[in-house]
Amino acid sequence: MTEEKRRIHVRGIGYAAQTPDQVVLSLSLTAQNNNYSAAMKIGSQQVEMLREAIVEAGFKANDLKTTNFNVRAVYENEETKDGNSKRYGKVFVGFECRHDLKLTFDFDNDKLNRALDIIAANLTQPKISIAFAVKDTAALNDKILKSAAKDARRKAKVLCAASGVTLGRLIDINYSWDAARAQETIVYGECASVDKNSFDLQPEDINVSDSVDFLWEIE
Repeated sequence: MTEEKRRIHVRGIGYAAQTPDQVVLSLSLTAQNNNYSAAMKIGSQQVEMLREAIVEAGFKANDLKTTNFNVRAVYENEETKDGNSKRYGKVFVGFECRHDLKLTFDFDNDKLNRALDIIAANLTQPKISIAFAVKDTAALNDKILKSAAKDARRKAKVLCAASGVTLGRLIDINYSWDAARAQETIVYGECASVDKNSFDLQPEDINVSDSVDFLWEIE
């Protein structure tokens, strides 16, 4: 019976930072009417007007993506008096059609301001959020994994040297492939109005980390 090799298990932590190169504008359009079909029609017209406007400004029509769409009945609470007592009930006020949309493009302050100006010119009190992201997330994740491998090997060598043993061959790597992701960095929240050329944003670097488990033999 052969003697089982001694082993050392080390978790490597990888880090990577990158300047965002994409901007993501998220906005919500709402239309309300006491008629279901009318609410749907108004909502559709709002999106079509905005789509035509971004094309005139140099974007492509399909750059504007729908991320969520729903139509719901809206009710308000109503108070009524019955003698000395009060009663509360819900009163139907209409249908609300909501479009959540996203416009993604390469980051450029002039282009960003142009997009905001388009939205402000075509919508009343637009609700907008601005996020920055990394376009090539695969390359960023590769940096993280390389960093994690170097970190694990460094730790393993330090532990072996301190324990008076030698690091042997690598026998296993355990990694969850869906763990690493380059998160968007939200830098601006909801705004009620926007003015042309009102933004000169310098987004901070996106910092991402992940871990990988390594198993070596020790001699």
